[in-house]
Amino acid sequence: MPDLSVGLAPRRAAAAAWPRPAWPRALRAAGQVDGAVALGLAAVALGLDLFRLPGLSLWGDELFSVQLASRPWPVFWEFLSRYEPNMALYYVVLRGWLGLTSLLGIVPDELVVRVPSIFFAVLSVIVVFWIGRRFFGRTVGIVGALLYALNLIQLTAAREARSYGLEMFLLCLGWYAFLLIVTRDRPGPRVYLGYIVAMALAIYAHLFSTLVLASQVITFAALLSLDGDSRVRLRRSAGAFARSVAAIGVAVIPMGAYFFRHGSTNAWLPPADATGLVRLLWNVAGHQVIYGVLLGVAVLAVVVLAIRARGHRAKAAHAWPRLGPLIALGAWVCVPVALSYAASQPRLNLHLFSWGYLIVVVPALCLLAGISIAAIRRPLARRAVATSLVAAAALAMPILTSAPQQDFRTAARWVEERYLPGDGLVATSWSSSLAMDYYVRIDGAPNELLAASPAPWSWTAGGDQRLEQRAIAEYTVARHRIFLVDSPLEGDSPDVKARSWMARTWFDSRYALVSEIALPSALGQVRVRLYDVEELLD
Repeated sequence: MPDLSVGLAPRRAAAAAWPRPAWPRALRAAGQVDGAVALGLAAVALGLDLFRLPGLSLWGDELFSVQLASRPWPVFWEFLSRYEPNMALYYVVLRGWLGLTSLLGIVPDELVVRVPSIFFAVLSVIVVFWIGRRFFGRTVGIVGALLYALNLIQLTAAREARSYGLEMFLLCLGWYAFLLIVTRDRPGPRVYLGYIVAMALAIYAHLFSTLVLASQVITFAALLSLDGDSRVRLRRSAGAFARSVAAIGVAVIPMGAYFFRHGSTNAWLPPADATGLVRLLWNVAGHQVIYGVLLGVAVLAVVVLAIRARGHRAKAAHAWPRLGPLIALGAWVCVPVALSYAASQPRLNLHLFSWGYLIVVVPALCLLAGISIAAIRRPLARRAVATSLVAAAALAMPILTSAPQQDFRTAARWVEERYLPGDGLVATSWSSSLAMDYYVRIDGAPNELLAASPAPWSWTAGGDQRLEQRAIAEYTVARHRIFLVDSPLEGDSPDVKARSWMARTWFDSRYALVSEIALPSALGQVRVRLYDVEELLD
């Protein structure tokens, strides 16, 4: 038989000599670079979140999270379903985490209970980078993620045992999926499924995410007004997007049903006014005028770019891949602020406008600033402006001192060092009651310190309770000395503050003061007084 390999040899040689396309190799190299950048940004975010965090005292809201997640399952579920469904997903996640640490024999100290928040906050920084990278380029992704990681509101949320880190991770995933929906010709089922899951879980992480969903619906409707092929493209996706929003609505019916029956659980939030807007801007700027001005100028520059792009109607089809996401980012910033402000006016006042809740707009704001920097044509000028903006954000970081919101840790140690058999403790407010129970438990202090103490908090009776003078008097009869822990928050109701004042006045008028400590904190002073209840005043 003839040797066919002889005839094929020249062809093989020709094929080997033919140049192979270079784009697969370039794509792999770009993917490796982006992966390395994402890991670097995650390391930066993790370092910022952990900076001086170990040993930093928990404060009232964090203590509520930890103590609720630590209750027996029947009590946990009863309280969650009847009194506090907001942040339900986070409480379930935290409960699972605390259960795992218990099995491993890890003490649930301040750092341990904050691990879930830190974990999801770091992931949200990575997702912000990928949003910028995917839709605007690597420069936008890097600058946007850095500014987000350094932001005061984001850092405050990431370092607390609360739901905001989880909420932001899910919202960023939801926005990534939404941007794919409005930019792809035919988004696949996985994109819509990812969008539904991310946004539904975000609402269970925090009800405020409902306003973000509303902003996405408004954005989709606004993008339909664009000229050219964009309108045709979006019309093909309109039905699938409407079904996705409807699926999210069905998924969150239990949450909505509760709030329609019971109303807002944030009655402490005052009606929205101009002062609240200024406070929001001040916190976004990290309490630094220079950084606030630089960030504001960068965002205004993007607005100008968007108006110019929209004005070139002949090029609308070509501008669409960038203009659509740009409009989406603008709605991401403006709509939640506008809706929460309108819903919190005096006549309606759904108690939604809070700078802490509006962390939901920070990623978009940072990405818009990154877009303005990427638009600078000269590389040297672009690098200089980017460096200046990131440096200004770093100087505005709130964690250089890491002052506690409420210094219960020091207060608890002070009590434990002076405790003698026969002593008791009375907490005057819900936050001090939860704090002493937590720290006594993790420090291994004698259980007798809190045994039968009249507490202004009850998990079975719905939370905050009235502290009666009669209960205090009966409790002090069987004690030699009493530690009075007082920690009213600035945002506490007048009733809570009045009860705190009542307890202090009652003890001061009857018993001799042995010693005391006053701990300045960001949200209100924590004061501990030690009384000798066997020595009555004249």
